[in-house]
Amino acid sequence: MNKVFDLLKENHITTLATCADNKPRASVVDYYLAGNAVIFATSPDSIKAHNLKLNKRISMSVNNLPKFVTLDGVVTEPAKAEIDSYNQALFKHHPEFKEMAEKGIAMPVFVYFKLVIETAYYNDYTNGMSPTEIIKA
Repeated sequence: MNKVFDLLKENHITTLATCADNKPRASVVDYYLAGNAVIFATSPDSIKAHNLKLNKRISMSVNNLPKFVTLDGVVTEPAKAEIDSYNQALFKHHPEFKEMAEKGIAMPVFVYFKLVIETAYYNDYTNGMSPTEIIKA
C-alpha cells in the first residue's frame, strides 16, 4: 500500500464518484492525505454532499501518468485535527482562500469527509502495460 500513498502524495486533485437515487455523479475535488485516509470537502448544498448523505460508498481516481490508482471505500466524518490539517493544505494549494480569510471575506462553508480505503487498484505503466494490482487495505 506504500506505493499507493506515495502516488497520492504526488497530487491533490481527484475525480470522485458518488451515487444516490440510482444517479451516478463524478466530481473533481481537492484532497488531503491524513495518515491512511483521504480527507476532502465540498459545499453542503452540492450534489456529492447529497449523495454522500444517502450512500457512504465512493470510488475515486488519482493519476500522475504513467501511474494511476482507483480507491474504493466508505466515507466517515474526519476528526477535528484532520480537518485543521486539511484546511492548512487547502490554503497552501489555493492561496486565494487564504487571502479571502486574511481580508475578512467570508470563506465558503464546507462539509468534510474522510475516505476509509477498502481496496486500491494500482497501475504503473512506467515500463509498459501491466495488469492492475489489487490491494486490500
